[in-house]
Amino acid sequence: MKNYNFFKIVFLDTIFSLIISFLLFFILRNFFYIHFDISFFISSSIFVLVFILSVFLSFFIFKLKIKIDSLNFQIDKLSKFDEVTDIYKRLYFFEISKKYFEVARRKNLPLSVMIIDIDNFKEINRKFGHNIGDSVLKTIANNLKNELRESDILGRFNGDEFIIVSFSTKDELYAFAKRVKNKISNIKIEDINLNLMLSIGVAQKNNYDSLSQVIKKAEEAILLAKQKGGNRVDYLEHFLLFE
Repeated sequence: MKNYNFFKIVFLDTIFSLIISFLLFFILRNFFYIHFDISFFISSSIFVLVFILSVFLSFFIFKLKIKIDSLNFQIDKLSKFDEVTDIYKRLYFFEISKKYFEVARRKNLPLSVMIIDIDNFKEINRKFGHNIGDSVLKTIANNLKNELRESDILGRFNGDEFIIVSFSTKDELYAFAKRVKNKISNIKIEDINLNLMLSIGVAQKNNYDSLSQVIKKAEEAILLAKQKGGNRVDYLEHFLLFE
């Protein structure tokens, strides 16, 4: 498509140069009564000069536009995607998840939230360094992305927390959480065997819940999981811990 656009510009440059040279030839021939051969030579030379300059300028502008488009794409990606995990940033995630919630409310669809917290993540950073910590985050994010359905959305909730919003019941998301927890409990990162433990909270939208209430229930489910020793999945039907 980009090649087509450039060739289209070159074609327009050719037409523009021909028009300029024809007008110049007409003016020289009819208004200044310059001999035909001289008029033709001057107008032809002008045609070549204008054509070369216009093509060069068009190529420069075309390359500049490609570079600007590339920079705009990178800026847009940086504003939406987390640079470590390449999943949605918190703000952009909430922008999309609010639309999900409205669709679920309007069409009476099930909607559930799952929050994944890495147990003892600070200890991993302290013991192995932040590079290994970033690798842990990338590995978990990639595993989550591989397990998600196409309609599910995944974001980075906090430093060591991930969040998923899905058109699913809590039971479906609970089963998903158990599968993910078991899959990534033992992974090797840069020749280091890590026994990763995850506390996962799941909550489902009820008739009178807002999105923030569903998320708060999922957060409370994580606290409940951690109170039970961590490395487990819990879900709440109603607020329990802060009421």
